[in-house]
Amino acid sequence: SISHITVNNNQLQSSYETLSKNHSKLQDELQKLKDKIEGKRCPDGWKRFGCSCYFRPNEKRTWYESRTDCWNKGADLVVINNKDENKFVSELNNMNGESWIGLQTESTGRNRYEWKWVDGSPLTETFRAAGQPAATWDWYAAFSNQQGQWRQRNSGYKHYICEK
Repeated sequence: SISHITVNNNQLQSSYETLSKNHSKLQDELQKLKDKIEGKRCPDGWKRFGCSCYFRPNEKRTWYESRTDCWNKGADLVVINNKDENKFVSELNNMNGESWIGLQTESTGRNRYEWKWVDGSPLTETFRAAGQPAATWDWYAAFSNQQGQWRQRNSGYKHYICEK
């Protein structure tokens, strides 16, 4: 009986030491993640959503001027990846209507254009407004309105949203 208790005690001691080491490793990992998050704070005037920071300047520019301004801020025009992000972007528009987003058409040859995001990714989910074509025969850029619907234009001045 005493040998059985000694074996159980040794097993418990070994389990405790293993748990203690794992706890210490988890604490270290947690601290690393906290440090990483601290380093990802959004600059003043930017708003956080998910892992990104967003900025909507008050001025209006062309799509290309907007993209250049975002680059100058260490960002690019927003790439919208899902319904929740699209809702967030539309809420940024509530004050002033419409904003350029990082979606444009690129030539695929033979006067045919395909929608692509500024990060090079293809368009997989769309929130196109009714009547907006899926493919085009010219260069266009997309903008988002207050309802989160995407429309297209090939010129003009609009607000814009940067993401980093």
